[in-house]
Amino acid sequence: MKTGSDKRLIMTKNLIMMFVILAVLLMAIFAWYSNNDTVTASGSTISAKAADEVELALPNNDGSFPLSNDAWSTEISFLESPYCLKDLVKDVTSGGKQFVIPTFEAAKGLRLGRTVIPDDVWTEGLSSNKALINQSTLDDDQYNYISFDFYIRSKIQNINITPASFLAAGSELGYQDADHPEVDKKPLKGSNIYRCSSYGAQEGKANAFSSDAIVGAMRVSLEGCLVDGVSTNNGVTSETSYDGGNWNTKSDLRFLWLPRPDVYLSTDDNSNNWRLYTGIKPSYSQAADPTLTMDQIAELNAIADKTYAHSFYEGKYVGSNNNVKKGLISHTYSDSTVKSVDGSDLNIPSCFKVSDTRNDTQLGDTGHYPTLGQTQNITGSPAEAHLNTSKAIQFTAVQGDNRATTGYYVYKYTLNIWIEGEDAEARRSMNNGVFSLELDFGT
Repeated sequence: MKTGSDKRLIMTKNLIMMFVILAVLLMAIFAWYSNNDTVTASGSTISAKAADEVELALPNNDGSFPLSNDAWSTEISFLESPYCLKDLVKDVTSGGKQFVIPTFEAAKGLRLGRTVIPDDVWTEGLSSNKALINQSTLDDDQYNYISFDFYIRSKIQNINITPASFLAAGSELGYQDADHPEVDKKPLKGSNIYRCSSYGAQEGKANAFSSDAIVGAMRVSLEGCLVDGVSTNNGVTSETSYDGGNWNTKSDLRFLWLPRPDVYLSTDDNSNNWRLYTGIKPSYSQAADPTLTMDQIAELNAIADKTYAHSFYEGKYVGSNNNVKKGLISHTYSDSTVKSVDGSDLNIPSCFKVSDTRNDTQLGDTGHYPTLGQTQNITGSPAEAHLNTSKAIQFTAVQGDNRATTGYYVYKYTLNIWIEGEDAEARRSMNNGVFSLELDFGT
C-alpha cells in the first residue's frame, strides 16, 4: 500500500474515534434556506457508551476489522481530538440512507428562503467517510454530512439504543467555548444566553435566541448488519460476509432519529422579528393548558405539527438505465407513539423515532434537554444459521486480557449525522451553534 494511502486511512481513524466517543467538533453547514455561503456549528461533543453486555470497536488504522481483543471496550472516551470538521458548504436532505442535494429556486426573502425544484436534477451528498478515505485531499473539507463506521459485539443478540440517549445544545450542557467547557448552563433564548444569533433580537433582549438552536434541525441515523464472516490475508483482516451476503444488499436502516422536536424557529422577512420557540410539546388543549388562550393553543398545535415530523426529499433515478438523477419525492415521517401528524407517509419505517417528550414537564427549562425516551432495537432478527456463523468469529487474545475470544454476535454500523435542510432551524441564524450527541447502547 502506498504511503499516501496509509496517511489518509490514519486520518480517517482519528475522525472515527472522534465521533464514536467524546470529542470537540468544528463543523460548518450551508443554510438550506439561505443564499449565504456557510453556517458553522462548532464545539460539538459526541459520545457513545455501552452497557456491560456490549463492546464497541473502531476499524484499525488500515481500515481492517478489529480482530484483537484489546481493540474492544465497553466505553470509548476521548476528551479531545486534534481533528476539526469544517466547511459543509452544500445542502442535504435525507431519510437516513440516501443523501440528496436538490436544485433550488432563487431565494424568496428571509422568511421562505430558497425552495426546492422537485422536478429538476439532484446530486448525491458527499460523506465525510468518502471524502477522507479517497486519494484526493481537495474534498476533505467539502462533505455534506458526517458518516463513519464502527462495530459492536455482544454475547446477547438483542442490542438496543437506550432511552437515555440525547442530543443537547452546548448551552444546555454549560458549554461556553473551547477554553471554558464547563460553566453555567443557560437556555436557548432570553436575555442571558451563549452565542446569540445575529438574526432576531439583539443580545441582552428578552426575545434573543442562541445559535445553539441548530439542534432542532439535526438528524441521526444508523445503518447496520450482522457480520458473519471474516478472513485474514497478508496480515489484514476484513469482513467477507454480512448476514450471508454483501453490505450493499444486506445492510439496512436500523435507526432514524429526530432528537429535538421541542425546538422551533419562526421566521419573517424582517430578521428582527424572528422568534425561537422552546419546550414545544406534542399537543396542547384547554384542559391540559388552562393558562393559554384558544388562539395560543391553535398556534402551538400548528407548530407541533411541523416540528414533530421529519420532512425530507428522496431522489429518483430515470433514463434508459436509471442513470440520471432527476426528480424528487417528498416524504413526511411522524412517530405515532409520540404524535401522529396529518399528511405523514402511510408506510413509515418502524426504526423512525422522535424523542418522547410527552411526560417531560421540564421542557424549555434552563439546562434541561429531552432524551430519546424510548428504546430502539438495532440488531433485527437474522436467520439462526447466520447467527451461529457470527458467533464463530475467532478474536485474538492479548496478555492480561481474560475475555473470551469467541461466542460473540458481531455487527457493523454506519452512523450518519446531518443538518436536515427541510427543517426550520437549518438557517444561517444558527451560525456558530454548539451541540452534543450521546448514544447509549445496551441489551
